[in-house]
Amino acid sequence: MIAGKHFSDAPGWKAGRTRRNEETKGGPAHAGATGTLDKMRKMQRSIAFVITCAFAAGAAAPALATSIRHTERFANIEPQETITRSRSDAIEAAGQVPGAAMVLLEALRWRGSNARQLGLPTKLWCADFMNFVLRKAGGKGTHSRAARSFLQYGKKLDGPRVGAIAILYRKGLNNGHVGVVRGTDGLGNPIIVSGNHGHAVRQSVYPKSRVLAYVMPPQYVLDDMAAAARAAAAAATDEAR
Repeated sequence: MIAGKHFSDAPGWKAGRTRRNEETKGGPAHAGATGTLDKMRKMQRSIAFVITCAFAAGAAAPALATSIRHTERFANIEPQETITRSRSDAIEAAGQVPGAAMVLLEALRWRGSNARQLGLPTKLWCADFMNFVLRKAGGKGTHSRAARSFLQYGKKLDGPRVGAIAILYRKGLNNGHVGVVRGTDGLGNPIIVSGNHGHAVRQSVYPKSRVLAYVMPPQYVLDDMAAAARAAAAAATDEAR
């Protein structure tokens, strides 16, 4: 006790108690420290979010690039000539598109068939199938069982064209493979429909390095096929009536 006053009333003691109460009860000093900590936590959360987003974008980039490359690889498979969806539509369009696309349409008609189903020899029958397709389309082929016989058939082309006949190298003396071009992949390799591919008529991509030549059927064969298509279209119209 000082001069009749309680010790707790001393100015120094009150100031110390006030500071302690402020710290205990969340006074100005405590509030400032708490605000700083909150800001630091928010900043840390923001930095973590940005890092997470950057990591996710980096992980997605290779997959996106792969998807783009895959899309580009098959970007030019679309035929250079109109390919109709059904056989009847193809017959009607043949008069307006008197080209070798008719050969392709005929070849596609038999996809999945084997030699026995087509009435063809069961061994080395790719040339047999090519002649079969030309005959069914209303034209004439080479009448040979050799794939390389088509090297002397029609007009040679500088590159692949839808409906053209592709003659391919195959190991062995005078061996080869022959089929109809449907398009190309992104690397310029031909997509070919042919017989005796896995013992059936199938579509597959072949390395362009194997191509010996691309040929179009002779003009008189194209004319014969166009005439046959017009006749078939006329007959279909008469039946519809």
